[in-house]
Amino acid sequence: MSMRVTVLGGAAAWPNAGQGCSAYLVQSGAQSILIDCGSGAVQELRKHVDYTAIDAILISHFHSDHVLDLVAYRYGLLYGVRQKSRQIPVWLPPGGLERMRMLGDAFDGQGERYDTFWDAAFDLREYDPESPLELGSITMTFAPTQHFIECYAMRLEHSTGRVVAYSADTGAIEGLVELFTGADLGIIEATLEAHGETPLEWRGHLTPEDAGRLAALARVDRLVLTHLWQERSEDAVVAGARTEFDRDIRIATPGLILRV
Repeated sequence: MSMRVTVLGGAAAWPNAGQGCSAYLVQSGAQSILIDCGSGAVQELRKHVDYTAIDAILISHFHSDHVLDLVAYRYGLLYGVRQKSRQIPVWLPPGGLERMRMLGDAFDGQGERYDTFWDAAFDLREYDPESPLELGSITMTFAPTQHFIECYAMRLEHSTGRVVAYSADTGAIEGLVELFTGADLGIIEATLEAHGETPLEWRGHLTPEDAGRLAALARVDRLVLTHLWQERSEDAVVAGARTEFDRDIRIATPGLILRV
């Protein structure tokens, strides 16, 4: 096994009772990478790792359920009892630096300088989704998803060849099959019960059946279904995915650990 993946949150849009939104901790040896940092996720992060020791954070897109706990994280790094020794690199999608400046603006006039709001905690950078990103023993590659705003799925390939693929938010699977091909673990959203009459080109989320179909087409070994409302039956979600995918299927729950 080369990577350890811990689910920190898998709720859709806002936190479920006892569960924050999208966030996944990927560790390899002493290396720790946080994928997304949705609202309510930091409390689970603190159960599993020294919050000052994260090596990098990657953000798929700027909906609050994937990015908002960067604000809470920033306050912890600045004012918590543990003293940080460095800025944590935060890799953002194109245009992310301006989005983060706008978010920092919200705290202007409250004793925080908006123009330097993030500086002491994070080293903000933008990734190029058309180029691989090398993070220690892990190579990140990206693919655009079909969502309501610009969003990128991610493939994490360890130097040993082991692969984790993450869909982020998407309404179509066709553009993601190559990114997911042969992944040892696929983390795929399954937000909707059904699409109803919504045309394919207008969809921004998947059903469990869609998630299972992507996993099957890409020959994924194990599937984790995520971005779920607590009001939905987990058994029904798994059953929907299983109509398309007959291998191991799990639900993203806080503290779920998967070794890859």
